[in-house]
Amino acid sequence: MYSLKNIKKRTAEEKARFYTDEMIKELSLDSATSQKVFGVNLYVSKKFDSLYATTEGSDDKRKGAVFIYKKRDSLFKEVLSKKEYLKYDDLQREKREKKKTEAEKLKND
Repeated sequence: MYSLKNIKKRTAEEKARFYTDEMIKELSLDSATSQKVFGVNLYVSKKFDSLYATTEGSDDKRKGAVFIYKKRDSLFKEVLSKKEYLKYDDLQREKREKKKTEAEKLKND
């Protein structure tokens, strides 16, 4: 049996590497862009770690998360080509829709 104490929380760097690797595959990024994307993902991971470590209320966390996501998207607009960003945006939209559909299915079951 696993204990929550035994589960290692991933570092900001590990999370950034995971999301960057995912984006490299999905968007076929070159190495220069990949490094920039890693920088954005690292920034975002650190911001989320800080948000969840210092914010108490769920509404405040949600507002903080929305701010971080908007900042992330504006940074990605700067480092990705227009074509890459549009594909990224489409993939994000698909992921949100899938998550919403799964949540509604669980709610109805």
